[in-house]
Amino acid sequence: MDIPVELKYITPYVQRGQELATRDPVVSYYAQYYAAKLAIARGPRTKETNEYLSHLLDALETQKKIIGENEAITDDLVGYAHVENFALKIFLNADNEDRSGKSSKKTAKTFLAASIFLELLKTFGDLDPEVEAKIKYSKWKAADIMKALREGRVPTPGSPGEEEQSENIPSISEFPSPPSNFTAPLPPSNTSDVTHTPPQLPKPVTSQPSTNPQPHVTAKPPVIPQPTIVANPAVAPQLATPVNLNTVGDAQIASAQKNAKWAISALDYEDIKTARLQLLSALNDIGFNQENNFGF
Repeated sequence: MDIPVELKYITPYVQRGQELATRDPVVSYYAQYYAAKLAIARGPRTKETNEYLSHLLDALETQKKIIGENEAITDDLVGYAHVENFALKIFLNADNEDRSGKSSKKTAKTFLAASIFLELLKTFGDLDPEVEAKIKYSKWKAADIMKALREGRVPTPGSPGEEEQSENIPSISEFPSPPSNFTAPLPPSNTSDVTHTPPQLPKPVTSQPSTNPQPHVTAKPPVIPQPTIVANPAVAPQLATPVNLNTVGDAQIASAQKNAKWAISALDYEDIKTARLQLLSALNDIGFNQENNFGF
């Protein structure tokens, strides 16, 4: 069913969701869920928009049944980690290509796709500053690379000065949709390909997660903290010195549970190194030392 003219602003999310229907059903679900959420929040209400929204909501319910019992759908914490892992790997694919001096039209499209996937994290609540900065940077890079190519010059790798960047940030409306034959690139299966993030981006701000209800379009899911994607697998977290396990508190247990869930999400991508590091962090949270690391 065609998207009505009044709802064209949701086209990028719907298209990205359709592209990933078989490659990553979870991200596909959240892309179309976010599109429905935007449409319901903004309006307008016409016969055409109501018919399309009804069609989209029915498709979401069908998709949820096909996915089945998956924690990334039923648990907001796991869902956030899954979507963020996918989006960050798309972002880093584009960023690494750009910083190597190999930017092309494909690089610009990848940056744009990254901004769309990162924006899906609004499904779970307000974005933290680092995610917002990456979205802004991705949109700017997409516009800057395309401008350079149109002018017949080689795109400048990396980050511009803050003043120049702030003057040239485009809005998402300037990129209504990549060409119909564009397919969002899959993230790498191993974080050893990840080398860095842009230096000007702020550190993430984490918050305590609340309960994890199953998402509904009419309800605003709780704010979910951002997990840490380890860019350099050679840098492993240091395990804590021995402690009395009887003194482990609720906060340490909760932190260990979060890191363990992020490890599970990494394993969805067969990302063994990230899973290993998250498990080590979970052990660290509850006070296991080097002698008790079970061979990790």
